[in-house]
Amino acid sequence: MTTAGLIALCSGETGLPFVVIGGIAVNAHGYARDTADLDYIVRRTDRDAWHRALARHDYELVHEHENFAQFVSKRGWIDLDLMFVNDSTFDGILSASQLRNIGTVAARFPSLEHLVALKLHAAKQDLPHRTFGDIDDIINLVLANRVDLGEEKWRALFTKYGTLELYEKVLRATRS
Repeated sequence: MTTAGLIALCSGETGLPFVVIGGIAVNAHGYARDTADLDYIVRRTDRDAWHRALARHDYELVHEHENFAQFVSKRGWIDLDLMFVNDSTFDGILSASQLRNIGTVAARFPSLEHLVALKLHAAKQDLPHRTFGDIDDIINLVLANRVDLGEEKWRALFTKYGTLELYEKVLRATRS
């Protein structure tokens, strides 16, 4: 099944709200890069419903954490990762999200600010397997969207979800 097909399946059958994040969202915001999986941000309160819905389509849980779950398809479809957030956070991201098409399928994508905030939060965790990719995504999102990091709202976003050091690194990287 294609990425668009899986999004259509999740939209149509589960009835559960989600916002597409990760590499597919980075692509939707103008920076084309490869991605190996599909990532959704969902309500933590819908965790069990997502487990049941994905199990009906032969998705197997391979790793789970309080805020994250990874599923692999037994049918060879694209892997799916879920990021669990509280209702308030999800509602804020959903209300600012944008409806965009992947092929013939419409899906919700986070605003640029929310996507950068998610990437900053991940980069702040300083996980070796993620840090460089997330910082690279942030730099390229800033460049692709002609973001003026000199605006106070961007500095505030970086210091709230990332660090001042990350802000300064991205600022230097995008001004050269």
